[in-house]
Amino acid sequence: MERSIMSDVNLEENLLEVEGEIYNIKPGADKAVVKYFGEDHGYRSAAEKAQAKFERETIDTTLVKDHIKCIPNLLPAELCQSLIEEFEGDSEGIQHESVAELLLTQVFTDEIDAHIRSYFGSEYCVFWWSIYKIESTDEETGYSTKWHCDGGPEKHLKVITYLNGFDEHGSDTAYLDKEATDKLKEVGYIFASVEKRSLNIEPLCKKLNVDYQPMGVKPAAGDTIIFNPFEIAHRAKTPVPGKPRYALNFCLVPSEIHWKTVAEQYYFPAYDCQDFRKFAPIVKKITKDQALDLNYVEVGLNFQVENLQHARFIIENVIKTPKPAWLLVNYLERNDPTLVSITSIFDLLRFIKKVALEQLHWEKFLQAEWLDALKDISSFEQNFNDSRSRYSQADKPNPNAIFWPSPVHEKYPQSKFEILPYVRKEPIMDLDTPIGSAGSCFAFEIAKYFQTQGYNYVISERNDDPNSGVFVDGYQPGDELVKFCANYGIMFNSPSFTQLAEKAFGHREFSKLLFQNETGFFLDPYREGVVFSSKEAYFADYDKHIAALRDTFLSCKVFVLTMGLNECWQLTDGTFMSRNPRENMFHLVKHRTLTVQENVDYIQRFFDIIKAHNPDFKLIISVSPIPFLATGRAEEQHIISANCHSKSVLRVAADELVNNNEDMYYLPSYELVTECIEDAWDIDHRHVKSETVEKVVAMFKEIFVR
Repeated sequence: MERSIMSDVNLEENLLEVEGEIYNIKPGADKAVVKYFGEDHGYRSAAEKAQAKFERETIDTTLVKDHIKCIPNLLPAELCQSLIEEFEGDSEGIQHESVAELLLTQVFTDEIDAHIRSYFGSEYCVFWWSIYKIESTDEETGYSTKWHCDGGPEKHLKVITYLNGFDEHGSDTAYLDKEATDKLKEVGYIFASVEKRSLNIEPLCKKLNVDYQPMGVKPAAGDTIIFNPFEIAHRAKTPVPGKPRYALNFCLVPSEIHWKTVAEQYYFPAYDCQDFRKFAPIVKKITKDQALDLNYVEVGLNFQVENLQHARFIIENVIKTPKPAWLLVNYLERNDPTLVSITSIFDLLRFIKKVALEQLHWEKFLQAEWLDALKDISSFEQNFNDSRSRYSQADKPNPNAIFWPSPVHEKYPQSKFEILPYVRKEPIMDLDTPIGSAGSCFAFEIAKYFQTQGYNYVISERNDDPNSGVFVDGYQPGDELVKFCANYGIMFNSPSFTQLAEKAFGHREFSKLLFQNETGFFLDPYREGVVFSSKEAYFADYDKHIAALRDTFLSCKVFVLTMGLNECWQLTDGTFMSRNPRENMFHLVKHRTLTVQENVDYIQRFFDIIKAHNPDFKLIISVSPIPFLATGRAEEQHIISANCHSKSVLRVAADELVNNNEDMYYLPSYELVTECIEDAWDIDHRHVKSETVEKVVAMFKEIFVR
């Protein structure tokens, strides 16, 4: 068994020579074994659950500190001799379960039981048992006669009762203390290959400065030792020639229930040394059965509690602190196992609250745990009430917002083309409130309607000088309507908004980048749709434009920001273009697809910078319904799916921003256009009709204007 376990600890093994002795060393093997059984096979979790449910008294035993305890005269000498004779006479017959049943009651007396349960801090069960015969010839071939620890869970015990005495055979169980063992584990001797264990480790201990002082008990027949073979190095000292040593062995592991119950209902101890991996599923089954019982959980109508398993399931999933949860279940099972007084979840909640409150008066050592239990109950009730009301129309700002509108619904027919997709009004402004906007082409369609519908649209910069050398796409000198508060052009990505605020208030230095296009004009990569006839025109306009930006953000009390794309182009200095590169720009840019968090961070910085200079600033976020013109991800995404991904990312980012900020709001223009307008699109299927924009602005007014 141990040979196969150690082979699973896949670590490099080295040879170490000390004073002519060769030792096999496998550093880290002890930690690997701990993880292997504790985490991979669930023994640690099972032990913790067993401890959480344990309520019997414990005693002050040296077993806890030293990991070993000697109990003299546990079995009478006559029984010991009888077992030796039966073993020699019929080594197979003595393995019968009836023999084990007799020995279990003889060995696990109240005294030994107290030491074991105090060591585990829980109940325990017997994994396997055996009668071993060790002879002098085992010194070279026997694995147990060489210094080792047993490969298994950290928390397990062996109980060895010597059937004949030291005076007869000269054999003993030699052991080192835990400090010495830990040093041997650290260097890697413990849990190296089983077949390469050593009889003489004194030179190794001397080299490691380990206090090599083997101890033993020199047992008489019937004497018993309890020890943790994982925690202390040990070996069976070989007996004198012709005088074999006989010993009765038991292996124990923690359990949630008493060893007798385990033996009767789950697993009877097997004969001879067993693989802990074989027992792991049984431990898990015991743990699971103790949590939910062997029966099913029946949930009745109208929150009825139909059976005890349902009540247990609720308690153990509501109360997060294990001890109070187990005590509540135990109390219920003892006092009302048929649920005479508990018929519904409401009865059960009253019951567990009553019991928990009563415990505060006398279980002083569990005060904190019971207070936590009451908090858990309160949290459960809040969640319960919240869950029940999720689909209820009561207290909803818009009762029609719960279910998808269906024109063929039997009772409540409704078409999505007849609704506005918002929940509550946010009257944060009137028509006199200074308002601005920025974003994609959809944003300046909205800006046009703000200006024609009597809103106080902030205009900090026009372009009315025909000799300035500055040209704004779609605007002629003297036009009544502008596309933007200032001539920043259209912006499709969230970093561009951040850069506007950074420029306006000097939070970042920007390189003055000019790219010449094929017509001889110059382009500013940060101002899409704005071109310059000469470099001189660009420089003459630069500071005036930044001043206009600053004036816009200081003047606006409400600003509508329309996010367009999550694909963008980043320049080598870390800044972002407002749209796409021309042919002579590709050596200075790389394509980016921004995450939700990146979009959140960029818009948050835009907002925070302006808010610091203009405390009255409020931001209304929308997502442009206008789909991609092109995608830079065509090697992995069709433009249709890339567009869906982009809008989804931006929509989630908008939600997080609004949830995180008091003065941010969401305008569901994307939802209105894509779902609630039957004929929204122009002939190109990308841009919207003017009537569509009118409906968006009308919804804006209904939501935000007093």
